[in-house]
Amino acid sequence: MASRAADAGEGAVRRAWCMFAVSALVGLSLPASALDTVQTGPAATIVLDDHIAQLAARQDSRVTEALASIEGTGRRLLALRSYLRSRDHLAERWSWTQEQIHAFEGSAEHRDLQAEIDRVREAFSRDNPGFELWVNPQVRSLDRQIESWNGNESVGAAAAKLLTDALEFVGRADFGAGQAERAHHALESFLVAYRPVPTPTVAAPGLSPHGQMRAVDFQIHQGDRIIAGPRTATIDTDWDETGWSSRLDAAVRDASRHFIGPLSTPREPWHYTYSPESVAAQ
Repeated sequence: MASRAADAGEGAVRRAWCMFAVSALVGLSLPASALDTVQTGPAATIVLDDHIAQLAARQDSRVTEALASIEGTGRRLLALRSYLRSRDHLAERWSWTQEQIHAFEGSAEHRDLQAEIDRVREAFSRDNPGFELWVNPQVRSLDRQIESWNGNESVGAAAAKLLTDALEFVGRADFGAGQAERAHHALESFLVAYRPVPTPTVAAPGLSPHGQMRAVDFQIHQGDRIIAGPRTATIDTDWDETGWSSRLDAAVRDASRHFIGPLSTPREPWHYTYSPESVAAQ
């Protein structure tokens, strides 16, 4: 029964992708054979969307479903790039389900994480009287990650450039040479090798370490005021020039052996990866 339900869900996602591609073609009054011949203009985006749909249908069903919720060809392409590059480790990286989140809450690992956070907070407050650290204790759900991906400016900029480059790639006369399988393989290779510019400041939905509570974002507060928060635009003014980047790092290193960071690419002085006892032992 579970297998049938999964197959039905995957079939629904695939039908949604097909309806999108077909409706776009109808709007342009193009025959289906146009997918092999159109190289430029709005129709090229339809060709690209069809290739994305075909590649998405070959991935893990979780990837297929996530892509169906991502807005815009460029953002879907950018996410698909990450999924293709991470597919060998997808199962171990994919964000927890609601059931897994509930199981984590109150578990021994959850208590260990909170204890490590408390040690860092105590060290920071001791060395910086009048200031304290705040941490969002909730796992970042897949829905929240998709919402962030669809609205993030750095993702939008990188997606726009990738879309331009991908349209140029699929518009080449030799792309696919009329063979669908060859075209899909060529686009897949292009995406795996592609380096986004600018670097997105959030991970593709489902791949964020926040989705398994393997990452912590620290914020610096003074009473009710946020002195330094997790915003890329404020790294220079609120974190570096004021010295909070180094002071947070000093507290983390002084208090815990289970946080790795801060994140360097993209640079986020507030972001530290949590390594549980089981992982640290390895």
